[in-house]
Parts: sequence; structure tokens; C-alpha cells
Amino acid sequence: MALATTKGSPRRDRPDPAIQTRVAALLEVLDDDVRHIEATLLRLDALRGFLIRRDDEALQQQLLEIHEQGQAYAVTERRRQELRRELAAALGASEGDLTLSGLLPRLAESDRSALAERQTRLKLLIARLKREHTLTSLLIADCAKFNRSLLRVFLGPDGKTGTTYSPTGTARHPTGVALLNMQF
Repeated sequence: MALATTKGSPRRDRPDPAIQTRVAALLEVLDDDVRHIEATLLRLDALRGFLIRRDDEALQQQLLEIHEQGQAYAVTERRRQELRRELAAALGASEGDLTLSGLLPRLAESDRSALAERQTRLKLLIARLKREHTLTSLLIADCAKFNRSLLRVFLGPDGKTGTTYSPTGTARHPTGVALLNMQF
């Protein structure tokens, strides 16, 4: 239940139905956010598994799903921004200043507790998402480092497998440096 405001102070006698409707819609959007972040956490975990197992086919499929999910989530993001604009206008606040924390004191207790619960859940999920993202980034960086090391072993230091010349003009071919000889 949202409360009507008069010059920034909440009036506790009657809730504003327009604000109540928008807050209910916002709660649905926040629930979508929770589901999206939980699904993202699962996708990151699967992505790390595919990287470790070097399952290129599953990795490509996972990346395609991530891209599609991101496009679908854009609708939720637009809806949240629209609700934020509407709530800011209804409450007489600027859109840039209206946050969940700023909205909480302007709501009735039932809406306030539901919104605070979603806010807390989102904060916990975001902290977990940051950690999982960091772990995934580190794994990808380690894979890249390992791949570069393998290339150095096979192709030689810095990939230099060509002929070098001594000061006297004698051609020297690197031998015993790389596992592969790139010369034909």
C-alpha cells in the first residue's frame, strides 16, 4: 500500500491507488530481476564447467543462450525504467534521485516490507554475482595464459621460427627450440 504525499511528507491516512499499482508492478519487475540473476549465476557456473572440460559445442550453445537471455532481459530493464519515471512523477521526486532506498519511507508498511525484502535479496544476489563473475574472469584469463604457453612450446619463443643471420651473413636456422617447424 502506497501513501499519498503532501510536499514530500507522507500522509498516513489514505493510500494513493496509482502509486500502489506502480509499486505492485515494480515488485513483479524486481522478482524478474531476482530470477534473472539466479539464472545468470547458473549460466556462469555451467560456463566454467564447459571451459574446464573444453566442451566447445556446449560452450557455443551456452554463449548463444546468454546472448538471447540478455536480449529478453532488456524488456524487463525498460519496464523498470518506465516504472521509475512514473513513480518519480507520482511522488514529486526526480527520476535520478528515486532509488529503492528512497522509495521505502514513502510507502505503507505492507509495501515497504515487500520492497525491502526484494532489495535485500537483490543485494545478496548481486554480491554473489560479482564474486562468480570475478572467478569466471580469472578462469578465462588462466585459460588464455595456458594457451599462450602451449603456443610458445609448439612454435618457439615469441613465435619466431624464421631464419636469423650472423654478423658474417651466415644463415642460422633455430633448432631444438620448438616442437613444430614452420618451414616447408
